[in-house]
Amino acid sequence: MQTLRQIGEALQKAETIAVLSHMRPDGDAIGSAVAVAQVLGKLGKEVTVINQDGVPAALEFLPGASMVKRPIDLKASLQVDVTVILDTASEQRAGDEVWAAFAERGVLVNIDHHISNPAYGDLNYIDAKAPATGEIVFDLIEEMGWPLDEVVRNNIWAGISTDTGSYRYPSTTAHTFEVGAELLQGGVDVGAISQSLYESYPLRRIYVLRDLLKELQISSEGKVASWKLRREVIDRYGVQPSDTEGLIDVIRSVDSVVVAVFFEELEDGKIRVSARSKTPAADVGEICGKFGGGGHQLAAGTRMGGPIDEAAAKFLNSVEQVING
Repeated sequence: MQTLRQIGEALQKAETIAVLSHMRPDGDAIGSAVAVAQVLGKLGKEVTVINQDGVPAALEFLPGASMVKRPIDLKASLQVDVTVILDTASEQRAGDEVWAAFAERGVLVNIDHHISNPAYGDLNYIDAKAPATGEIVFDLIEEMGWPLDEVVRNNIWAGISTDTGSYRYPSTTAHTFEVGAELLQGGVDVGAISQSLYESYPLRRIYVLRDLLKELQISSEGKVASWKLRREVIDRYGVQPSDTEGLIDVIRSVDSVVVAVFFEELEDGKIRVSARSKTPAADVGEICGKFGGGGHQLAAGTRMGGPIDEAAAKFLNSVEQVING
């Protein structure tokens, strides 16, 4: 494992850099990628930011988000000195289309906070105690004395806010609040960003929530809650990937619930599984690992083969074995 100083020096030596993050990006993935790209651009680097799925509509408000390209948008194969991959627990999570866009990816720098990350880069900085990759990016910038402009501050704030549940999750530390304070002192408009992140949902999200509540299942004496988003509902309302962000927290917030699970039927027939736990004793990262996924103790995910009812039954059986001991 490298230090932040070693990571920073490798980036300073490079002239051409690609910045990546995981498929179906969330606020931390986009915020971290844009922040790093903005800083490196200010240092005179030639930077290309790629994400297989592009920027979700819900995050297009972030300053600098337009610099994120999809592989299909590139005019030529990428040939860079260094590739930085952020907030991505496994190399595959960047997406096959992204890796196919490279003629030469150079040195692979892996910066992440997922405990399941196997350190697949040539250079790795993985801090599983950090609640968000955005916090690590802030620390890297501070360590190197790089410029922290408005674009960088707002994107780091968005990344930390989304991955900590607005500073509510147990992974939030005193250092997280210190970082937040420094960002605020620099001029982050918390009200505007929070409204865009949490109070600007499309109406179709409410329709989806209504239908999901009909699918709600409670088991293990109220300790396990789950629901399934079926393809017919997705097609009916024209659901976008960002529309479902945070919906799992609705059932996770039930007082008796220890583990909440969200199953989503994808277009290719696979089932996307998102799991949340209120206690490390019910380690959803370990459960997801049994099905080829991973993440954190309290927040993890995986993808399973369908059909959705069979996948849900298998996964929930593993959850209930843990819950019921």
